[in-house]
Amino acid sequence: MRARAWAVLVAALLMALPVTTPAAAQAVVRFHADSGDSCPHGVTGGVLDWLEGPVVKPTVRVEGALSDTGPLSWCTADGLYSRATFTAYDGAAVVDTESVKADDGEVSFTFELADPAGVAGIDQVVVRVCRFSNTPIGISYCGPAATYQMP
Repeated sequence: MRARAWAVLVAALLMALPVTTPAAAQAVVRFHADSGDSCPHGVTGGVLDWLEGPVVKPTVRVEGALSDTGPLSWCTADGLYSRATFTAYDGAAVVDTESVKADDGEVSFTFELADPAGVAGIDQVVVRVCRFSNTPIGISYCGPAATYQMP
């Protein structure tokens, strides 16, 4: 009788415990990239937040801002806009890409990079800022690519 009482007590305690899933691994990395100008026209910065786990789809949350020549900048307006491109890789394969545009101001952004099928992981993110003409005829150029590895 005593053994049965203990079994009931243990069963009741186990049922009262919260059910948890294994925690997802998370790592945050700061990023920065610019257009390569001597006057800082196109500049982006923020954080890359890697989220991986056995239940969670491998994702990199990107949060930051892109700045282009604005009214408060000491750089003179040049008729160009800035575009920051974020490309996620699994080895040499491109998993996802997103871009953000700013023209004479600053734009804040938050988005996620992930494999649409939810299968591939992301081991690196490449960030690059390019500048493009606002007119059909004009110049365009890009700054150096900044590569960030998953920690």
